[in-house]
Amino acid sequence: MLSRLIVLLLLGVPVLAGTSRAQKHSPIAEQIAKTYGLDSFGQIEAMRYTFNLDLSGKHISRSWVWEPKTGRVSYDGQDKDDKPLKVTYLQSDSTKSLTW
Repeated sequence: MLSRLIVLLLLGVPVLAGTSRAQKHSPIAEQIAKTYGLDSFGQIEAMRYTFNLDLSGKHISRSWVWEPKTGRVSYDGQDKDDKPLKVTYLQSDSTKSLTW
C-alpha cells in the first residue's frame, strides 16, 4: 500500500509541475526559481532518487527515475508482498490507469 502511494505521489509531481507553469508567480518566487536553476531545467536528462533502509534486519530499497524530456517515470522496488516490482509510466498516457 505504501509503495503504491509513493508511486502515485511521484507520478503526480511531474503532472503538477506541468500544470503549474501556466500560473503566474510573484517576482520573488521567480527570482528564487531562477537562482536555483529554473532556466536550465530544459537541459536535465533525468532525475534519479534512490531510497535504502535497513530496519530490523530487513532491507528496503526503492528507486525512481524521471526523464522530463520524454515524460517517462520509472519505479523499481518491491510490492506489498516484497516481490520485485518495476513500473514505467509515460506522462503522455495519463488517460490510462496504472496496473501492477
